[in-house]
Amino acid sequence: MTTTTWIKNSDWVVAYDPDTASHKYMKNADVVFEDDLIVFTGRNYAGDADRTIDGRDVMVLPGTLDLHLHAYMEMHGKGFFEDLASKQMSMTQLFEYTWLLQDDRESAIASTEASVCDLLKSGCTTMAELYCDQPVSGLNTKHAEKAYDGWVEMLGKTGIRTYVCPMVQSGHWYTPDGKQHLYKWYEKEGLRHLDIALETIDHAMSHSSGRLHGMVGAAQADTCTEELFHQCKAAAEKRDIPLQTHASQSVMEHREMMRRHGKTPIEWLQSIGILGPNTLLGHAINIDQHPWINHHEHNDLKYLAETETTVVHCPRAFAQWGDMMHSLGGYRAAGVNMALGTDCYPHDMVEEMRIAGLLSKVASGHVDLLSTQDVFHVATLGAAKALGRDDLGRISVGAKADIALVDLKHPSMRPVRDPLKCLIYSGTAAAVRDVYVNGELMVKDRKVLSIDQDDALDRLQEGQNRALKRVPEMDWAHRSADQISPFCLPVEAEY
Repeated sequence: MTTTTWIKNSDWVVAYDPDTASHKYMKNADVVFEDDLIVFTGRNYAGDADRTIDGRDVMVLPGTLDLHLHAYMEMHGKGFFEDLASKQMSMTQLFEYTWLLQDDRESAIASTEASVCDLLKSGCTTMAELYCDQPVSGLNTKHAEKAYDGWVEMLGKTGIRTYVCPMVQSGHWYTPDGKQHLYKWYEKEGLRHLDIALETIDHAMSHSSGRLHGMVGAAQADTCTEELFHQCKAAAEKRDIPLQTHASQSVMEHREMMRRHGKTPIEWLQSIGILGPNTLLGHAINIDQHPWINHHEHNDLKYLAETETTVVHCPRAFAQWGDMMHSLGGYRAAGVNMALGTDCYPHDMVEEMRIAGLLSKVASGHVDLLSTQDVFHVATLGAAKALGRDDLGRISVGAKADIALVDLKHPSMRPVRDPLKCLIYSGTAAAVRDVYVNGELMVKDRKVLSIDQDDALDRLQEGQNRALKRVPEMDWAHRSADQISPFCLPVEAEY
């Protein structure tokens, strides 16, 4: 039986304009969807409806898309990673700190559920979950099979639209001393791991919820061989799904790729045929023109634009250790398709849009290079283009009913003149009242319906406590969590 929902006479609707291939405002307008598809946008809807929602004091938005996060692990790091960077490895957290807080199965589930709650409550309706399980010593098939066991079913229950992306690699990096990063290689195991990852992707694509999709993942440009990249791309093309990898995310990676190939990471990926319209690069911040890189040639943006490769920008994660893209507006001006991701935490797409917009202005020194409209385009239509989807990131007839309702009476939104500017630069996720994914109500009056958020956070707290105790086992110097990341204020002793 078809269910028709009518959002009636909304103060503002951010609707898709096919003439400009962008968004436009509609005032005092209706949005109607039947089951999972939008069937009407405009004024004076004359049809019937099973449910009618009063649109007064509401802005109707397309749900945003978060195309790069590690929901299963990153939330463990709250209160630990914020002031960390390797001073002798060009101020990155990657090589010395990333894998210190090892999730276990129970805490990974809790972290994923808690992350999804944050995303949904910020108006995000689609995520690409990049599972980069880092083995303590090497990689083995049983480890990979166990890691993916039950993962798809768990994601299907969260309620968010998910691109399931199990990432594979030919080796991993580590540091023996906090000064240099080295690589442990297991190329054959990495290829076998791809077969397991593809089984997981195929399982997701056949899931009954209709909200799960597949994405092939090659972990990083510097940890995957050319052969593994080619097999990943072939698997993605066979399934007509995207491929994502991390690239140009640190100065150390740039130096390593120059040492190996005499090419930047972007240049190397271009030379082996990996870039293209179905390829997404996580980060691509430390490219040849970045001031920390200071490369003698500036061709990376040209390669990205010419191949129609998408860059998924995660500004907050890199700002945490003092780095930023130069700049989001500049990449778009060069013709690069851009999307947004939250990567670490918080998984709040309202905040991520704000940071992206502000840092672009700071990096470029140019207020007109990136407008509010551009930021929202990146978080919606740019991301949908990266996925090859013309039914996501927009309010239009035939699009998926992935919709967020923003409360214009929320204090952070008032006074209201230009509501999208208010949301992105002054609002908070708390202004998002209701969220629909695939036509199903997943957030009602700011409460997630598909997940018990308090229970997930309680379980995550327990998981973080366990992970903190294991830090000395993971650290090259066997330091405790408190030695690596002291509390930001003196802790008075209890007597």
